[in-house]
Amino acid sequence: MARKNAPIPLILRLIYAFLRAVVWLSVRVFYRRRLVLGREHLHFDGPAIVIINHPSTLMDVLNAALEVDQEMFFLANYGLFRHPVSRWLLTRLFCIPVMRAEDMRPGEERDNSQTFEAAFQHLERCGVLLIAPEGTSWMNRFVRPLKTGTARIALGAEARNGWRLGLKIMPIGLSYSAPHRFRSEVVLNAGPAVYAASWRAVWETDPAAAIEGLTEYLEKQLKHLSLHAGDEAGEQALTLWEEVLQNEQPLPQQAAFERSQRLVQTLLPDAKAVRAAIEYRKALEQLGLPDAALSLHRRKGRLWRRIGLLMGFPLFALGIAFWFLPCFIPYWLNKRLRLYVGYSATVMVTAGIVVFPLYGWAIFRAALGAGFSAGETAAGMAALTALGAFVERYLEAYRLERALSALSAKTPSETDWALNARARVLQTLSEAF
Repeated sequence: MARKNAPIPLILRLIYAFLRAVVWLSVRVFYRRRLVLGREHLHFDGPAIVIINHPSTLMDVLNAALEVDQEMFFLANYGLFRHPVSRWLLTRLFCIPVMRAEDMRPGEERDNSQTFEAAFQHLERCGVLLIAPEGTSWMNRFVRPLKTGTARIALGAEARNGWRLGLKIMPIGLSYSAPHRFRSEVVLNAGPAVYAASWRAVWETDPAAAIEGLTEYLEKQLKHLSLHAGDEAGEQALTLWEEVLQNEQPLPQQAAFERSQRLVQTLLPDAKAVRAAIEYRKALEQLGLPDAALSLHRRKGRLWRRIGLLMGFPLFALGIAFWFLPCFIPYWLNKRLRLYVGYSATVMVTAGIVVFPLYGWAIFRAALGAGFSAGETAAGMAALTALGAFVERYLEAYRLERALSALSAKTPSETDWALNARARVLQTLSEAF
């Protein structure tokens, strides 16, 4: 039976489209590399629930929303709706409040019946919901146990519509190189649709078992689509292996992600390999150096790198003079707020959305006031904007040169432990691949 899309006022659709364009530009500035896999699964019709793992607060929502054609409604924590102004705004900007136990104040009664009813009605109008079923955001590179809300909404919506709704659950795994850092990397890995109606037989016999079974299945999907390191020790080992391999055998983003998936499958179950990685990580921390310094310390070409740094300094100075202020303000604001580090990307992107356009407008007006034409000003600003990539690479090369100089100042006794630990890690990796 054909259904119409959820009726959304034109003005809200225009606002959604505008915000989406702003977010599209913002994430491409914030992330150095952003890869979307399984894009074919993200083009779908009919009612759907998009689910994501949740390591980077609002950035997870924005990254997923960019890749789905339909306007999505979002289940957001009840605490955001307490203030009348935020409640008015959020309820009009596609958000549905959900009461988590940790959101409740003394004396408040936890009642999500209105949340479920709003979700049911939205899905019945062929709408799309986005849910982060872990229930909270942590930066760890492993999926935490899922709450049952997604399964309860999906199965409840199908059951009350005679299992004819055709509701799909679309899982997206998010994997960040460093969720809180500017110019880091992210991979979105979308999986095939999971149809809620597939659990009809179980539901009609035992609804609780159906909810539990669907929740467990969705958790497995998110673990498969992301880089699920299992625990903090596994996360430390995986990050170390990725760094060593990328320094020894650099790969494009997709190939590097697939290599990381193989590491999760083959090496993480090996306790000995994990211990070796953690031992090397401790050696690096004791030295205060990155793996790249040990990777390059015996290779030739250092003189040419120093010459390149010297020759490139004038361009770097020009670029850093242009970019320092708009990049520093979001960074400074994030430090001043002293929020949980997982909010860093959200704060910096939000601040950047305001700061960068204002800064660009101010520079443009100042150049016009100095006598430059609009065309000359635009061309100059475009060149300085492109120079940002050079500044980024120059800073990386400079930091590496400093690390190599620091390594050269160490005594052999200080470095032998780290070099031997690295050799053991390399041996483990060579055997795995």
